[in-house]
Order: sequence, then C-alpha cells, then structure tokens
Amino acid sequence: MLILIFAGCSKCLKAFSRIEFLPGKFKSNISGFNINSWPARNGTQHKIDAAKTRSAVNGTHQKQLEQFGCRWSELFELEYFDPIRGHSIDPMHCLFLGIAKTVTKHYSTAGLIPKAKINSLQAAVDMIRVPSSIGRIPRKISSGFASFTADQWKNWTLIYSPLVLRDVLPTKHYRIWMTFVNATKLITRKTIKKQDVTLAKQLYIKFCLSIEQEFGEAFITPNFHMLCHLPDVMDDYGPVYSFWCYSFER
Repeated sequence: MLILIFAGCSKCLKAFSRIEFLPGKFKSNISGFNINSWPARNGTQHKIDAAKTRSAVNGTHQKQLEQFGCRWSELFELEYFDPIRGHSIDPMHCLFLGIAKTVTKHYSTAGLIPKAKINSLQAAVDMIRVPSSIGRIPRKISSGFASFTADQWKNWTLIYSPLVLRDVLPTKHYRIWMTFVNATKLITRKTIKKQDVTLAKQLYIKFCLSIEQEFGEAFITPNFHMLCHLPDVMDDYGPVYSFWCYSFER
C-alpha cells in the first residue's frame, strides 16, 4: 500500500511517499534527488495554508488540514517574518551528527570497514599529529565509533577519515565518501565565496545520488534531503560559523 503525502520538507514542496513495510507500520521514502522537480516553498502561501489549520475541530481534522506540511504560529502575525527563509538548517546536526555518523557507522556494520582493520584504523588515527586546538579523537573507533561528540565527528570527517580510510574502504566507496568530505570542507571555511557554495551543492547532490544507488532508497534519511538545501541557506545566513549550533552548545 502506498500513501502519498505532501510537503515533507520545510524548504520545498517535494512530495514524499510513505510505504507500508509491515501491517499498519509505515516508513517515509525520502529518496529522490532531482532538485529541479522540488518546488520551492513560498512564505506568503505558507502563511495562508497554515491559517487554514486554525479551523481544526479535532486532531484528525487538523492532520487533514496539515496536508501542506504547515500549521499556524503566532509568529505569522509579524508581517516581516518569512517562515521559509526565517529558519535555517543546522550544519552541525545535518552534516556531522547526521550524515557523517550515519554513513560511517554503516560502513562499519556493513563490513565495508572490515573488523580485522578496525584496530589498525585506530592506530592510524593515533599516529596523526594535529594542533592542540583541534583536539584528538578518543579511542572509540574499535567500539563502533561509540559516543563521538559533534566536534569529534567533524574532526573525523574533515581531518582523519580522508587519510585513514584511503586504504580501508573499497575504492568506489572511498570516492563517494570523499565527495561528501570535499563539499563539507568547502562550506566549513570561515571565508567562503559564492562559487564555493555552488560547487558544494553540486557535490552534495552527487553524493546523495551515489549513496542512494549503493545502499537503496530505504537508507536515505531526511538529513540527506536537507543536505541539498543547506548551501541555499548560506545565501541568507552566510558562512556556517555564523549560524551553526556549535556556538550555542558550547
């Protein structure tokens, strides 16, 4: 049984589907990265659609009225507030606690990082000397990258993984991973150019398409979809250092 739902994203009106994979249990299908078919949300129309939910008489009715993926907020009374451009996608959670964590752990559980090489992977990381301001990754790789913090996932992605995974991951998967790493290096610069953001978006789309092809539609999570919107958010908010959650959580 296939049920189509609309507006599964806060930035666009891409139609997602929900598949009944067990009796009475549904799973969202977030796959599909043809961004040209993703109609952008409009702040004015969003407010109009959200206002319709105020007439809900019960929970069931409200869900029916929320088919466009929005509900009323008192913030919408502010004429200058754009509900679409007025919220960002947090790079810390999307990039590192989301994509990097999901993909790296899958490499481990799927055997793409062989168990026999886990200890050598840890040894290789321990041999890398980095400035004290960066911080070292704890000795948790052998336990399946357990309890990495967001900052440790960032260091793993940008500094350690390109070196230590080169001779561990199969060549095809290493190239896919490096597509993500290279794009993330571009957008995590403290000073960034417009063309860097454009290139990063192209690389992220390429990465998501490759991941979907290799691991299937069911592997794709909302973070992969939001990853393709993240470079656009930087048009409004600037470099990630100006709006990601690291500064708040510290």
